Amino acid sequence: MKHIKSSLFSSSRLFGCLIGCSFVAMAACSKSDSVVMCPSVTAPEEGARVFVQTDESKQIVNARFNGVRSSCKAQNDGTIKMEIKAGLKLSRNLNQNALADIVAVPMMTAILDANDVVISNDVFGYRNGFDKDVAKLYPVAEMDFDVPVGGRIVLSLQPNH
Repeated sequence: MKHIKSSLFSSSRLFGCLIGCSFVAMAACSKSDSVVMCPSVTAPEEGARVFVQTDESKQIVNARFNGVRSSCKAQNDGTIKMEIKAGLKLSRNLNQNALADIVAVPMMTAILDANDVVISNDVFGYRNGFDKDVAKLYPVAEMDFDVPVGGRIVLSLQPNH
């Protein structure tokens, strides 16, 4: 019986693997050529944590940012399309009220250019509901912006109490 030497890393297998990996890498790069580094996202200290009231019982809720993620793509008009997911932490004292209620967290955003000049701003509310006997929520607010190259985004929570 003749013994045939076979290796997992034979030159033909290695060459085929390298060719396949090269095609995958080139395909991935060609689809992601518009992905760019994101502009900075900042929040003023006084806007990172606020107190807001619930709609029905007027219970005080402590709202704060709990992390921010972003992904960015270059656009044909020279701006950067920025998709932001801002995590929030909403907490209330169940000893005061444990009933279901709604809370609206007012938020402000500003887009600044490379010279820190405000290009646009917006104010909106992010609504979330507390179920009965729930003390903490960790929702994620999603936002999209068109930011000039060299610009940045400022996010801020706004108290309603």
